[in-house]
Amino acid sequence: MENKSLKFNPNLPTEVELAFDEPKTGEGKYGIWYLYGVKPLISGETGFFATEILHGILQEMKVKTGSKLIITKVVKDEKTNWDVKRIGDDQPKEVSIDDIPEVINEVDTTMTLEQKVDVLWTKHLKDKLPF
Repeated sequence: MENKSLKFNPNLPTEVELAFDEPKTGEGKYGIWYLYGVKPLISGETGFFATEILHGILQEMKVKTGSKLIITKVVKDEKTNWDVKRIGDDQPKEVSIDDIPEVINEVDTTMTLEQKVDVLWTKHLKDKLPF
């Protein structure tokens, strides 16, 4: 059976179910590639190549084998973005801020939940900055 790669059409939501926990990766003339395997679609596609941005979104979502997603390649004003929604029962376990053992020093027991979230969100954003 020949493997066919799914191409996301602009602004058309596409439902997929991941076949593996991690993508295959490699390096080509355009840089690193990420090939995600999917449960074969009716049209025969068995995987898709994710851009660096789409790969990052999927990693942040902690997708795994069996994750059902709706992926939309959003194109507007010649700019491309990705919208990914999880569907079905594959929701990640919710974690309370109080469950995190290494809660940073700025978060103390006298803070409200909203204050704790603000502090951790600020730290999260700082960790993502390239400098």
